[in-house]
Amino acid sequence: MTAWTDVEIIFNVCWSIFISKELLILSLVIYLIRMIWKYQYFKQRGIKTPRHTFIFGNYFDLIKNKNESENVYKWTLQLGKTFGYFEGHSPVLVTSDLEIISEVFIRQFTNFSARKKNPMEGADSRNLNHLMRSSKCRWKRMRSVMNPTFSKQKLENMGPQLIECIDRLINKIKASPKNELSITKVLKKLTMDSLWKCTYGIDMNIQNKLDNEYFEASEKVFSDAYKFKVLKILSIFFPELDPIWIFISNLEIGIKKWIGFKNEPKTLIINKFDKTLKERISNGKANKKDYMQLLIDALDDNERLIKKFDQLNINELEDKHLEKKLTFNEIKANLKMFMLAGYESTSYALSFCFHMLATKKYEQELIYNEIEEFFIDESIVPDIQNVNKLPYLDMFCKEILRIYPISRVARRCVKETMVKGINMTPDLVIRIDHRAIHFDRELWGPVDPNEFFPLRHKEKRNPLSFLAFGIGPRICLGMKFALAQMKLALVECLIKFEIEATNETPQILEFTEG
Repeated sequence: MTAWTDVEIIFNVCWSIFISKELLILSLVIYLIRMIWKYQYFKQRGIKTPRHTFIFGNYFDLIKNKNESENVYKWTLQLGKTFGYFEGHSPVLVTSDLEIISEVFIRQFTNFSARKKNPMEGADSRNLNHLMRSSKCRWKRMRSVMNPTFSKQKLENMGPQLIECIDRLINKIKASPKNELSITKVLKKLTMDSLWKCTYGIDMNIQNKLDNEYFEASEKVFSDAYKFKVLKILSIFFPELDPIWIFISNLEIGIKKWIGFKNEPKTLIINKFDKTLKERISNGKANKKDYMQLLIDALDDNERLIKKFDQLNINELEDKHLEKKLTFNEIKANLKMFMLAGYESTSYALSFCFHMLATKKYEQELIYNEIEEFFIDESIVPDIQNVNKLPYLDMFCKEILRIYPISRVARRCVKETMVKGINMTPDLVIRIDHRAIHFDRELWGPVDPNEFFPLRHKEKRNPLSFLAFGIGPRICLGMKFALAQMKLALVECLIKFEIEATNETPQILEFTEG
């Protein structure tokens, strides 16, 4: 009897293994068939694509020479204003057709309320997802809380703190040998200093500290984002298995922490905000009216009530009441998001400004003359309100952002719809080829769009032709703050210094992305 039972157990085990193996093979076959079907996406819609390979799609052609924007632009020249490509087997529609852009980003925005996902980003509903990673009514709830952050009055109230940070930059330049320094890192420290002081109410004095752990952590977040990582590549090629890749990544982080490795850069930043938030909340309502306090004022512990309508599409909300509230984790995530999204992009834009002023001295002279004439009366001081009254400076900054856009603009479909005869389905990414639009002769002529010519912004242009900060309801939240910071820094520096190129300054900037 015992022998028979043993045989039965062995048989059951073998049968289970056989069935498991069969199921695994069947699942793999179904997955591969699904991948093959996905590669028919654009063909079914009569849309051209560059030649792609199975599993990898066009990914390695896209990142060739670390210049995605240039590679996408080359495809536009070959395939026309609207075409498709594949990241792994995920379809991405690229367009520089203003009619399609208008439909996707404005008229049918509710069907495209999500951004393109990054590798291993997970579901839009994850607890620690911030505004940029949210979609549908969750995005609308967060955005409705944050919209007042940079109103005209609040922005002007930030002026004195912003000027204090710029004064530190001035002193840094004065203290440098022969007033010569590598401007990019200095400007990164300025923009981060300003963000901590103006939006979080914390004076980190980053510019005067040789090593600041939060600055170094932020720098590492960006450098790590472009490094080759196996899990990141697996997520691009097999996004359906993201829960597995995320689990492995979290396990790796946990093991490193257990062994005694330093905290991950993002964890260090999150922990700082966690501590600061708890201190502010325990001290009661502060007098500060900054970005952090705005989020704290929206704090509510009733997560179930707050997130009640998060999964609804925005146009399905109708007469339902959307709570303008945030959870504690959402506040932390959005504090981190604004820090990382704000400091690097603005610092690069400022770096491009300084390079242009150093290499095109007549531009520097035009802006200096405008500043000198406007501030000739000593009772008029450089502040946010006054720098916005300098028309040539405004055109100069816009022309910098036309030639050197600081972000990619893409949306993700959340509800099936038709756009200009194209059937668009959930998870399709629609990416704007900003290079094709920003250098389009019809949109930016008659002066050659390849030339730096600020006065072209004097003419009224199609509002969809300038995409430095995006377009539509998801336009960059910090746009006004970024422009104010750029203008104030340029005015204060040009009042005190003449900007010169060094022997190491390149006449033409060459770009890599990553």
